Amino acid sequence: MIFRIQAIIALLLISVIGYAQTTISGVVFSGENAQALNSAVVEIRDNSSQTVLQRLNTDSMGVFSVEVPGDNVLIEISFVGYKPKTIKKPKVVNQHIDLGKILLTKAEVTLEEVVVRAEKSSTEFKLDKRVFNVGQDLSSTGMSALEVLNNVPSVMVNIDGQISLRGNSGVQILINGKPSVLADESSNALGTITADMIERIEVITNPSAKYEAEGTAGILNIILKKKK
Repeated sequence: MIFRIQAIIALLLISVIGYAQTTISGVVFSGENAQALNSAVVEIRDNSSQTVLQRLNTDSMGVFSVEVPGDNVLIEISFVGYKPKTIKKPKVVNQHIDLGKILLTKAEVTLEEVVVRAEKSSTEFKLDKRVFNVGQDLSSTGMSALEVLNNVPSVMVNIDGQISLRGNSGVQILINGKPSVLADESSNALGTITADMIERIEVITNPSAKYEAEGTAGILNIILKKKK
C-alpha cells in the first residue's frame, strides 16, 4: 500500500514537472545603433519536436515576455532586414530564461555581375499607414493571402486563420479599399487568394474618418493586381 502511494506521488511530481511553465523574456535591439526593434518576431519551439510553442512580437521598447510549457526550447528572433538569431540552449534559472539584450545585425546582400529582374518584397512607411509590397521573390511564391499576411510585420495569423494586429483581434479586412466577402475570416476565402494576385498590403493602425470604425485594432487593406 505504501509503495502504491509513493508511486502515485512520484507520477504526480513527474506530471507537474513536465508541464511546469517557463518564463522567457528579453529585449531586442539593432546592433547598428542600439535602437529598440518594435514588432520583431520571437518564435519559441520545442527543441525535440520542433513544434511552435509561442510566436509573438516585441513591443515599442523591443521587450517581450512569455510563458511556455517546459524549458527544452529553441528561440529564434527575426526582423525585416536583419539576420535572424537562434538560441538553441538558453540558460534556465528557477524556471526563468532571461535573454537580456539581444542584438540583431543588418543583413548584407552582395551581388556581383548579376542582373536582378524579379520584384522583391519591401515595406514603405507613410504618414497614415505602412505599405508592404508583395514581390515575386522565392519567399512568397505559392503562398496564400493568409501566409503573406503572416509575414507582414506586426500581423499574426493563427492556425485557425484568425488575424490579429499588434496582438489585438478585431481587425477590419478590406479588398481594394472596400469590404468584400473574400475578406470574411469565417469563410476562409482569403486562403483562395495567392501571393501572385496581390500587389501590396496596407497596414492602417490609426484609421482616418473615411474608413468605417469596424476594425478596433486597425485595418488591413489588400490591394490586388488589376489584371487579377
